[in-house]
Amino acid sequence: MYSFVLLICALQSRGQNLSSGRINAGNLQVYYERSGSGPAILLLHAGLQDHTMWKEQVSALSAHYQVITPDLPFHGKTTGIDSSLLAQDVLRILLDSLHLQKVFIAGVSMGASVAQDFVIAYPERINKAIFISAGINGYDKKQPIDSISMGWYNAFAHALDTKDTVAATVEFTKAWAQGVYRNEDSLKAPVSRYVYRTTLQNLRQHKMAGWPLLQNNPPAIETIASIRVPVLIIEGDKDLPYIHVTSRYLEKNIPGAKRVVIEGVAHMLNMEKPSIVNKLLADFFQ
Repeated sequence: MYSFVLLICALQSRGQNLSSGRINAGNLQVYYERSGSGPAILLLHAGLQDHTMWKEQVSALSAHYQVITPDLPFHGKTTGIDSSLLAQDVLRILLDSLHLQKVFIAGVSMGASVAQDFVIAYPERINKAIFISAGINGYDKKQPIDSISMGWYNAFAHALDTKDTVAATVEFTKAWAQGVYRNEDSLKAPVSRYVYRTTLQNLRQHKMAGWPLLQNNPPAIETIASIRVPVLIIEGDKDLPYIHVTSRYLEKNIPGAKRVVIEGVAHMLNMEKPSIVNKLLADFFQ
C-alpha cells in the first residue's frame, strides 16, 4: 500500500510540473512544453508533426529529467513567419529564454536535422545527442537518392503542387508511418492514424508557408565530422532506404558515434516502440 501511495504522489507531482509557454524568436512565437525537473533534455519532432509525438518519452523521462518539447517553426502551435532565422538559432533563443545553458538533445527525422545543425553550431551547449531516423542536409548534393525514396518524394510533391492536402497526407503517412515495406498497415495502425491526423492538420493550418530553416552555408553534410559530443544514431529496419544510407554515413563520419537498428519498425519509431526508445534515451543520457 505504501508503494502504491508513493507512485500516486509521484504521478501527481509530475503532472503538476508540466508547464507550457511561448517565446519570441524573430517574428516567430515558439510554443513549448516543459515537464519534470533535473538535467534538461530537448526533444525535436519530425516534419509535419508536433510536440505531442513525444508523449511516451515525456512520461518516461520526466521522472528524472526536465523535458522540453517545442513545436518547430511552421509546425503545431508555433505561429508567425520568419524566413531568415535559422532553426538552430530558434533553439538557442528558446534555451536562453528558459535559462538553460546545456542540454541533452534528440530529434526524429526533420528534428534530427535541426539537432545536427544545433550541435554543429553550439557544441558547448550539448551534453550528448541522439539522431533518430535521420537524414543529412545536403546529402543529395553529394550522392544520388535511391529510386524508392525519390518515388515517394515525387508523389508527395505532386500532391502538394496540386493543393491536394488529403492526397499529400496519405503519401506522407504511407512512407513515414506505415513504411514502404509494410503494406499490411493500410493506414489503420495507431501510429499511422496519429501521423495522418497530425500531418493533415499541419498542412491545413500552416499551408506549407515555410519550413524550419537549416544551415546551408555550409550544409551539415560538409561539417558533420566536426561533431565531438557523444552521439547515438537510431534507425528502424523498415524505414526508407535513404535513411539507412544516411544513418550509416552519420555513424562513419561522426567520431565515436554508435548506431542502433530496431527491428520491425519504420520511421516514427519513438511512437511505434516507445519502451525500447525510452530505454535507449535513458541509458545514453545518464
